[in-house]
Amino acid sequence: MAIPTMAEFIDRFPELQVHSFAQRDEALAAAGRRCPESVWADLQFDGAGFYAAHLIASRVREVGAQVGQPVQSAGSGLLSTHYGQQFDELSQCLPCTSGFSI
Repeated sequence: MAIPTMAEFIDRFPELQVHSFAQRDEALAAAGRRCPESVWADLQFDGAGFYAAHLIASRVREVGAQVGQPVQSAGSGLLSTHYGQQFDELSQCLPCTSGFSI
């Protein structure tokens, strides 16, 4: 798998098309670093998409808070956006590849 292309990202998350190309491109690059294929394997495409969408939604929230708009959140960190919640749920499907075995 691979991280989504810009076109694939917009097809999956059309509501995020209103954000600049640079914001989306930066979020996809960060998502690619967060979801390496060596760990995410077949889930990389979905994981990177949800993580990039979470980054954009989080930024929108931060800007809204800075200009004094009320901000409601279901949690903090990944749990603060629907996309982050989906990413978190998907990440729980990853095999544990580190740690000790007895």
